[in-house]
Amino acid sequence: MFIFKKSKAFTFAELALVLIVIGIVSMLTVPALRKFIFRSQFERGAQKAYFTLNEAYDEAVLLYGPPHKWETGKAGSYIQEQLKLQENGLTPDGMEIQISCTDENCEFIADVNGPKKEPNEAGRDIFEYKLSFGKVDPKENEKGELPDVGEVDITERVIPQETAYELMQNNWKYTDDLWNDPTGSN
Repeated sequence: MFIFKKSKAFTFAELALVLIVIGIVSMLTVPALRKFIFRSQFERGAQKAYFTLNEAYDEAVLLYGPPHKWETGKAGSYIQEQLKLQENGLTPDGMEIQISCTDENCEFIADVNGPKKEPNEAGRDIFEYKLSFGKVDPKENEKGELPDVGEVDITERVIPQETAYELMQNNWKYTDDLWNDPTGSN
């Protein structure tokens, strides 16, 4: 007499049911995961642009002294030199930075993932920063010269503008409102 032992394998129906459940769960979670990944990339990019610009400014100050001693019209080239921008305006790591300077301030527009990658939208992967040069104390020394470095130079740091400022205030994290409307147009 033969005794049939129950097999310890899955049937095709059980396997199909498990695959269907996995497919439904992944269909529900993948869009949220993609959104999280994009948000994280742009948050890090905005923060990286902020630190990169501040570092370039600090290096320009080390090389050329405080901004009140810079040659007229040279602020942009001093900072651009420290950013090591290539001819196409890209940093070595692929960030595009556009610089517009006067003797009082510099404005920067940073496309954190480069111009060829989407979405190329303000507040998503394009952020604005501003650097205002502080005023030197009007008190001059006995010889009528401006003070030396460290005496009264009150130069500002690079300040994020608009969406980048909101991100910085929120510890470089998008809120749902900011992500849904990064430029605050509503």
